[in-house]
Amino acid sequence: MLVVLEGEVGSEEETRAHAMEADLFGPGLSPLSLLMVSADEFATRNLPLFRNVRAEGELLFPENTPAAKHHLRTHSYPSHDTASGMRPESETYLERARARLDTVRDVPETGGDITLVVSAAYHAMFLTATAALNEADLAAKSHKGTITLFSKHYVKKGPLDGHYGSLLSEAQGKRIDADYARNPSFSPEDAEQWLHRAEDFVDTVEAMLLDATPDDDSAS
Repeated sequence: MLVVLEGEVGSEEETRAHAMEADLFGPGLSPLSLLMVSADEFATRNLPLFRNVRAEGELLFPENTPAAKHHLRTHSYPSHDTASGMRPESETYLERARARLDTVRDVPETGGDITLVVSAAYHAMFLTATAALNEADLAAKSHKGTITLFSKHYVKKGPLDGHYGSLLSEAQGKRIDADYARNPSFSPEDAEQWLHRAEDFVDTVEAMLLDATPDDDSAS
């Protein structure tokens, strides 16, 4: 643990720091090693100081230095906390996507409202695209922006086939018809088709994201 003091580092300061360490963890039980420097000495090292790198990454010194913040984003360990290696928010988006499909899976067979299937298919794909953007530290403010950014990052510049970018755009148009057209004309076959397309989209994008996350061996 780095301890930066306003004054010079002396035996009295070291004793106080170790006493505080013992109060926190118990005598001889601290998992930390203390590195004590004066503020003047630390300033000469020209090194950035961040608070809570994994959770916050707040730059404390030097202040207002974009280059230091960029260096942290580029070189620090990613804040992946799930077993899959993806970010928790991304997994939540994917879970919501699959849940949307599960709610309408039986609609074509039971004679329910077909438009619900078409709408759910799009929303599942949209949530999946949002998960993918979240993994890349990207976000958009609208559905159209999400579709455009997803296609730019993962189709034009990335590993996905152009089919998936076109499919997401087409699904948005079908969803608008399903939700807002006066007399939407979708058959049970259309619903089944869009259900399968959405499942393929979710499966393919999720597999791509899992393939992109580092495994334990590479991380070590």
